[in-house]
Amino acid sequence: MNARQRIVGAFVLLHTSFAFAAAGVSFTSPGFPPSQMDAAGRLVEDWGVVSVKLSGEGVTDATPTVAAVKLDGVVPAAQAVSQCGAVALTLTAFRAPAYPAGVDVLTVRVEEKQGRAANVTVALELPAKVHAGLRTAKLGGRAVLTLPPREESGEKPRDWGYCDEASSLPGWAKPAGSCDPAFRNIRAGMGGTPIVYRFTVRPKSGANVVLGFCESHWTESGQRRLLGRVEGAPSQEVDPIAKWGRHKPGVLLFQGRDEDGDGRLDVTVRAASDAKDKNPILNAIWIFPAGPPPDLNQVVAGKLNATARRYVDVGGENDQSLYPGSKLEYRIALPARGSQKLAFFAACYGGSAPIPDASAWTAATLRRAACEVWRDWQGR
Repeated sequence: MNARQRIVGAFVLLHTSFAFAAAGVSFTSPGFPPSQMDAAGRLVEDWGVVSVKLSGEGVTDATPTVAAVKLDGVVPAAQAVSQCGAVALTLTAFRAPAYPAGVDVLTVRVEEKQGRAANVTVALELPAKVHAGLRTAKLGGRAVLTLPPREESGEKPRDWGYCDEASSLPGWAKPAGSCDPAFRNIRAGMGGTPIVYRFTVRPKSGANVVLGFCESHWTESGQRRLLGRVEGAPSQEVDPIAKWGRHKPGVLLFQGRDEDGDGRLDVTVRAASDAKDKNPILNAIWIFPAGPPPDLNQVVAGKLNATARRYVDVGGENDQSLYPGSKLEYRIALPARGSQKLAFFAACYGGSAPIPDASAWTAATLRRAACEVWRDWQGR
C-alpha cells in the first residue's frame, strides 16, 4: 500500500468512525432486537430515554466519547466515557439474555482522578411519566428499570408512603353496602411481591393500626390468604372470603410499636406461605393513637378518618411513594483515587425489568449469562 492509499484509507476509517459515533452504538444478544446508546451517551429503549448526569465537588460538564466495546472479549456493549473535571464518569450498557425478552444492564462508574476525596451525585433523568419507587421505576404497570436500593441513595424520604414494587389498581374492588371509599381501591403485589408501608412516628411510640381489605376476585375461600404484620405486634393471617365474604369490606386491628426505635413504623402485607393465590392485596390503612382501640365498625364506615393520625386510601388518590418520583439521585462519597459502581437493569423491547423481590438476577449473574450465550453462539 502506497502513501496515498494509506492516507485515503485513514480518511475513510476516520469518516466512518465519526459517522458511527454520531449515530450512537447498538448492542443486543442473539435473537433479540437491539437497543442503543446514542451519541450523547443516553440509553434509548422502546419506553423512553435514560440519561445520567454527574454533579458535585470538582465536577465539570464534559462531552462523552461513545464507542462500541467488547466485555470479557465477547459481549458487545456500548460505552460512554466523560472526564468531568476531577471525576471520570463511565457508562457501559450490554444486553443480558434474561427470560423472556432480555434485559439491558447499565453500569455507572465514577472515579476520582486528582487525589482528593469528593462528594458527588449521580442523577438519572427519566421520561416524565416514569415513576421511581424503592427498587423499580415503572411506566404504567410495566417495570422499566431496576434500581440500586433507594435507602442507600442518601435521598430524604417522605414522612410516609409505600416502599415496595406492588401495583396500584384504583377501582379494582366492588365493596357491597355503605363503607369508606378506600375499599374500592387496592395495591396488589403481583408475582408475590410484599406490600410495604413506612410511617414516621415518635421513636419507641405505640399506635393502633387498622388494615382494611375487600376481596372482589375470588368467590370461594382458601385462595388468597394474607399475612399482615405491623411492627411491634403479632402477625395475623386472614382469608378475606372466609372471614367477611366476597365484596365485603373488613379490617384487622394491630397494636403496633416502633420496636427498634428508628422513628419508623413498618406495615407489611404478604401472601401466606401456602396460599394458592400469591398476590397480596391491601385497601386501606388507619393509624390511631395508642390506648383504647377504635370502634372497627365505625372505621369500616369511614366515620373515624378525621381522628386517625394517618389515613391512607391504598392505591387511590390519597396514597404516595416513600420517595418522591421526580428525582432519582444517588449521593456518593469518593475517596481519593477511589471509584464506585451503580448497576441499573432496563426493560428491553417487549419485556420488563426484573423485580428484586421476585428475581435473583444480579449484575454479575447477568454478565455471566451474556458471556455464556455469546461464547456458545460463536462456537456454532
